[in-house]
Amino acid sequence: MNWDWELITRHTYIGITPLWKAIFYGIILSSLGVGVVWYWKRLQLWRQGQPDTDPLPLKIRLQNMLGYALGQKKVPRHRFASLFHLPLYAGFVMLFIGTTLLAIAEWTEIGSHIFLEKGIWFHKGLYYILYEVTLDLFGLGVIFGCVLALWRRHVQKPKSVSLERMDGVAVWLLLLICLNGYALESARIALERNPEFMNPPRPQYAQVWSFVGYTFSPLFENLSVSGYRLWWWFHALSIASWFAVLPFTRLRHWFLAPIVAYYKPNYLPNTPSIENIERVEQTGRIGVNSIREFSRWHLMSLDACMGCGRCERVCPAYATGKPLNPKRIVEKLRDAMANGKGDDLTQVISDEELFACTTCGACNNECPVLIEHPTLIMEMRRHRVAEGNLRGTAAGTLQRTMTQSNPWGLPLAERMKWAQGLNVPTVRENPNFEVLFWVGCAGAYDGRGQQIARAIVKLLQRAGVNFAVLGPEERCTGDTPRRLGEDLLFQELAMHNVETLKQVNPRRIVTMCPHCLHTIKNEYKKFGAAFEVVHHAQLLAELIQQGKLPRVQPDSNGGVVYHDPCYLARVNRIADAPREVLGAAVSDLREPERNRDRTFCCGAGGGRMWMDELPHERPGVIRAEELLKTGARTVAVGCPFCMIMVSDSIKTKDDTVPVKDISEILLERIEAMAPQPTSVVN
Repeated sequence: MNWDWELITRHTYIGITPLWKAIFYGIILSSLGVGVVWYWKRLQLWRQGQPDTDPLPLKIRLQNMLGYALGQKKVPRHRFASLFHLPLYAGFVMLFIGTTLLAIAEWTEIGSHIFLEKGIWFHKGLYYILYEVTLDLFGLGVIFGCVLALWRRHVQKPKSVSLERMDGVAVWLLLLICLNGYALESARIALERNPEFMNPPRPQYAQVWSFVGYTFSPLFENLSVSGYRLWWWFHALSIASWFAVLPFTRLRHWFLAPIVAYYKPNYLPNTPSIENIERVEQTGRIGVNSIREFSRWHLMSLDACMGCGRCERVCPAYATGKPLNPKRIVEKLRDAMANGKGDDLTQVISDEELFACTTCGACNNECPVLIEHPTLIMEMRRHRVAEGNLRGTAAGTLQRTMTQSNPWGLPLAERMKWAQGLNVPTVRENPNFEVLFWVGCAGAYDGRGQQIARAIVKLLQRAGVNFAVLGPEERCTGDTPRRLGEDLLFQELAMHNVETLKQVNPRRIVTMCPHCLHTIKNEYKKFGAAFEVVHHAQLLAELIQQGKLPRVQPDSNGGVVYHDPCYLARVNRIADAPREVLGAAVSDLREPERNRDRTFCCGAGGGRMWMDELPHERPGVIRAEELLKTGARTVAVGCPFCMIMVSDSIKTKDDTVPVKDISEILLERIEAMAPQPTSVVN
């Protein structure tokens, strides 16, 4: 291969004098300056928020930035969007890097001439080959992405996507830049083959690597240097215009998303900050009713919203015709921040919007830029509750919880009624227990929940688990007040429970309710509690693996479909354990279309279980249709709230299909196949 590697390179700035180069750089810097000014002004808006006091470790910050922003971790969840977004974003990043490298090569040559009296030009040889092939490929990706994005905008016109005019202008301009860039590449290759411009002409083996430009270069054989120069200026001004308009379009998320991902504080999903009692006493204010009362990170995340509508498409409240639209919540708050109208958010977001939320977390689970919609909503709920804006059955639930320490409003003396005849020890009767069974209010007071609690106890006894319960010492974890916005009541309940738990010092806590699991495991840490907390599905799966529960022959049972609870599968990422339990008892386990972390809410969360709804307004009805669509003859759940909501909804569609907890299904199969134990170990 007799190649002259020095010739495998390219010309830059053909026909452009040093003066015009300086003017070009001035124009580009000015266009970038527009963005700098915009970002500086937005920074001042973000800084009016409250400082974030709980940063993540550097390693996790970098993982978030690389995974969610640069790695586009959530984008592939929607196939068509990922089909154009991934090549568009990756192509833009590579073209930006390539342009930067070319500028570095140019300035390196200039600097070496000045300081070394010898020009150093590294943009040649094998490096140049890799550079040209890579950029031509990624440039085609940008064109492909732009065409699909414009097809979606002008032909498909999805209702959930916010289609603003300036966004379309930016995409059209980017497409023009890429097409014009290839045309310039073709023209440059044609000029370098012209002996009047370059003698001897650049050899073919040096040009073919710019394969797109090389293919179309014959079309530009008659182009003069002056014609090329005019075309080049058109291209340069197009690029400058694109950078100037970029901050005023939703494409700004290309730059904001990595920043938002990197600075994301140590917030758990669906877990707002704990209300500061000292602040409440000093200011008399509870919750958020002003843009300035949100954290700085939350304000910055508002500007990163791209209006893609993914949150809207998965929202159970929006799907059932309620006034809540999580995308519009973000857009309204962002506009209020930008227009200086965020001092009274009651004029921006209505009570009906806020209290329609089930806090299921589907919205933030789908959001590619990590916006925490439920947290924003719960922060604002606090203020509305403090102002007395929560009325009706939900307000009565808070009152019952305040007086009786449970949302059912039943006396503490009845908290062990569910365990009659089971020989269930309390922590006082069995102080050397190994596992604390946190029964929860549903297990103690709801008729269906009591049956689940009894099934779990029977399984623990069969496995010989040394367990105990708190009995009358147990109180509501505070989940319902917390989600509804009564944070002071939540703190009162939490502090009582944490003090009780510290006294008995459990090695391990097992809950039957995902809401109890989330609250004790994640939110009680703010009160100095750090216990190992597992869901009963996890413990049962462990007992099966250890052989402490008898292995039985699974039965098809007519097919069983499992409904993932939001706070179990989505918020706490527990999806395999329930399936392992069911797999030990059922041979025909089916999945609904929306499952695991993309499950559809039953409608009970966020305090919605305690609010009156008409049948057509219940998310559970939509979920019931999805579950029955599988043809299964039994529906399995792993949450007492889901049990209530899904059961009621299933009855409206097919009252012959029972709804059972995973523990009940396992126990039924064991009792059908295995002999009863002769003794019970506690």
